[in-house]
Formats: sequence, C-alpha cells, structure tokens
Amino acid sequence: MDKRSFLPVLIFVSIFFIGVSKVYADLGSVSFFKENLETSISNKRVLIVKKGEEVSKFRTVDLEKLPLYEVSLPSIWENEAGPYQGVLLPDILRTSGISDARQVRMVALGGYAIDLTLAKWPASCLFVATRYQSREIRVEKKGPIRLLLPCMIKERDGEMNYREISTVNWIWNLKEIHILN
Repeated sequence: MDKRSFLPVLIFVSIFFIGVSKVYADLGSVSFFKENLETSISNKRVLIVKKGEEVSKFRTVDLEKLPLYEVSLPSIWENEAGPYQGVLLPDILRTSGISDARQVRMVALGGYAIDLTLAKWPASCLFVATRYQSREIRVEKKGPIRLLLPCMIKERDGEMNYREISTVNWIWNLKEIHILN
C-alpha cells in the first residue's frame, strides 16, 4: 500500500473512532475527574486487598490518592442516577503490589461475594466508586465503596433497556478483594 492510499484509510478510521467515542461518551464511559474533592476526614479502613498472607489496607483518602475518574450512570437504582467518582480496580491492585491477578473475589459487608475474571472486562469498566455526586457514600446508601461496571450499560434505539442491564457483577458495601489465582 502506498502512502497516498493509506491517508484516506487513516482519515476514515480516525473519523469513525471519534464518532464511536462520542456515542459511547454518554453511555457509562469513564473519564478522568479533574475537579478537587473535599478530602475525606474518615480514618476508617474501607477496603482490604488480600493475596495469600499479604494484606493491603485502604481508607477513602488512600484510594483517592490514585488517579480519579468519573462516570455518569442512568437511574439503575431508585434516586441514584448521576455522577460517581472513584478509582479503577487495576490501579488498586497495582498499588497493592499485584500485577498478575486473573481472578478476584469481591466481598461485601454482609458477606455477599462475587468472583470476577478480570480479563473479561476492560480495565476502565472495573470502576470502584468512592463518591456519589462528589460526596462520600454512607453505608446505608450502599457505601462506602462499590464496584460498578459501567461498560455494561448500553442504549438501543435511543432508549435504555433496563431489563438488559445486569448488575449481578456489581457489588456495593465492598469491603474486601481476595486474589484467587
């Protein structure tokens, strides 16, 4: 392929990517959060990451030292539409010294647990919310942190099909992550 025939292909691919990116920008996509959050004053541990005998502990302020992101979700749960701020699960694992995790068990305060195969999800889809509308999430409101999978939200024909949104892999009141591999 010569340079003259390559340029139209490059232009087409660029325009296509920009168009696709714009369509998905409003559909549960994760973007960098550029504003400043009020610093958490809680000194309570909100998350433990366990790999064998190794344990990493995080407070909200520790998590929010990682790169912060934001995602805006539709009303999946009553009165909870809007922006969530938080971090990505792969960043939490890297900070814990874990770069080879393939499968994790996410455990909630009440003992509910789910197992996730990490390769199944894009890294930006594994969103750990620490805030809702820039405010810390109380335990009674499914906090203090939650795992959300915003890439699962799809719009069809201009409408959200809530029956197709499965939150089975979402977990609120998240308290522990166990590395299973």
